[in-house]
Amino acid sequence: MIKLVDLIREQKDSDDTAGVLYSCFNEFLLCLTERSREWHVPKGHIKRQEHPRDGALREFAEETQILLNGTPSKLHIYNKDDGTKLHLFTFEGYKKFTPRLNHEHVDWGYFTKDKLPSPMNEFIIDALDRYCI
Repeated sequence: MIKLVDLIREQKDSDDTAGVLYSCFNEFLLCLTERSREWHVPKGHIKRQEHPRDGALREFAEETQILLNGTPSKLHIYNKDDGTKLHLFTFEGYKKFTPRLNHEHVDWGYFTKDKLPSPMNEFIIDALDRYCI
C-alpha cells in the first residue's frame, strides 16, 4: 500500500538534503531538531530539478522565517550512510536574526565553535571545523 506522504514526496522531493550554516560575528545559528534531538543547521529535502543552493535557501527560510539576501557559499557535500547527500552552504551575515521556528525544531541559539550545545550532529561538527580554519 502506498502512503499519501510517500506519493507527495515522490513527486516533489529528492532524497538529498541541503542546509545553510549561518554565521554572525563568529557565532552560528543552530536549531535543535525535534525528530533526532540533535543540534543542526536549518536544512531539508531538495526538490527534484532544484539546485542544492536554492533548496538550502528555501529550507532555511521555511524553517526559520528568515530570508537571506545574497548567495551562500558551498562548504561541503557529505555522503550519508543511507546513500543520500547533504549539501552544506555557509552564509556570513551581520545581524543576529531571531528565527520563528517551524514544527521541525524545538529550540535555537547562536553558539561559538568552542561553546557548542549537545548533542551536535556529526556533519555540523565537521562543517564547523572546515569553516573555522
